Amino acid sequence: MKKKVLVTIAILLFFAVVAFSIVRNEFTDRVNPFLTTEKSYAKVEKGTQYYENVQAYSKDGERVPYKLTFNGFDPQKENVVIIHKGKYVKEIHYLDTLPKDVKE
Repeated sequence: MKKKVLVTIAILLFFAVVAFSIVRNEFTDRVNPFLTTEKSYAKVEKGTQYYENVQAYSKDGERVPYKLTFNGFDPQKENVVIIHKGKYVKEIHYLDTLPKDVKE
């Protein structure tokens, strides 16, 4: 009986690890223990507060390999720093200018 329970738990744990490593969206990335929180930079559209498919860059100017979708709060600004864990955007802050290595 105990062996069946342990095998069942091991199988469920295995499938959870596989699911977290394969499925990439804002819901799974939020709880994925294998991802770390990152800081990226982007230029967003003026005149809107909903930003979709935004290409973000690291401080070194390297592209983030996926695009981000998030809401903002200032439609007059266009430079943001994004605190995110994979595709899950935790918070954004508006900047006056982007770091010099980040592509415009």
